[in-house]
Order: sequence, then structure tokens, then C-alpha cells
Amino acid sequence: MSNKEWFLEHEGAKPSLYGWVFRHMAMGAVYAALVLFGLIAVMLVIYAIGELLPEDSKTAPEPMPQIESQLRLDDGRHVI
Repeated sequence: MSNKEWFLEHEGAKPSLYGWVFRHMAMGAVYAALVLFGLIAVMLVIYAIGELLPEDSKTAPEPMPQIESQLRLDDGRHVI
């Protein structure tokens, strides 16, 4: 056997592979949480802005009614 110290174990100030892996996995989890909560925050802001709009903007007619009429069958059922 060689005198080389096993790199997973450490005594004292020498860093170990376990610590390195833990730090990198923890930072990855932090980045993923920031992205997730950032997306949720953006969606909540858009929802809040939508709630502040007047009711008339929510009941506006379809901007392209010819597409809606083409998606209906003769008996009134929708194709999609």
C-alpha cells in the first residue's frame, strides 16, 4: 500500500470529497429553489395585474371569431 491518504476521509483542515459534494449539491438545490420560486413569483404578479384590470377587459368578444366558428360541428359541439 502507498502512503497516500484516502481522499474521502480527512483529519483536521484538509478538505474531503464528502464536503465538496455536499456543497455543490446544496448550491444546486438553492439555485433550483430560486428558479422555482422566481417563476411562481412572476406568475403571481401576472395574476395580480390581471385581477386589477376592469371587468370589461375579461368579457371582451373573441378577437378572431372565424376560428371559433370553424372549430364547431353543425350540431354545436366543439371539435377540440
